[in-house]
Amino acid sequence: MSATATKTWLVAYDICEPGRLRRVHRQLKKVGATVQYSAFSVEANDAKLQALLATLESLIDPRHDDLRAYHLPQRCPVWLLGVQGLPDGVHVDPATASRLLLASTPEDADAPLAQADLSFL
Repeated sequence: MSATATKTWLVAYDICEPGRLRRVHRQLKKVGATVQYSAFSVEANDAKLQALLATLESLIDPRHDDLRAYHLPQRCPVWLLGVQGLPDGVHVDPATASRLLLASTPEDADAPLAQADLSFL
């Protein structure tokens, strides 16, 4: 997959301090669809993901906090256990959910370009 192709990413975090937690959560709500409280589905190409990670890096304390981004393939199985946010029998794959929820999200045209090449994903 090329660096300019839009991919679905699962961004998850474990933030120790409540203020940093709120800032990270607010930032991810701007660009992603909430999967769980500390996990978001984000549609982004490599440059946009790197810009998002740079922004998030400025909000966390890397000595105490953990933030990760996982590339999700276009078709990946998802097993759901426990209480879910959708009614019984309704299932939405990650790519479709992100596209639907992000359709009205404005793009950040001023975001810096990526330094790392993620095209191997």
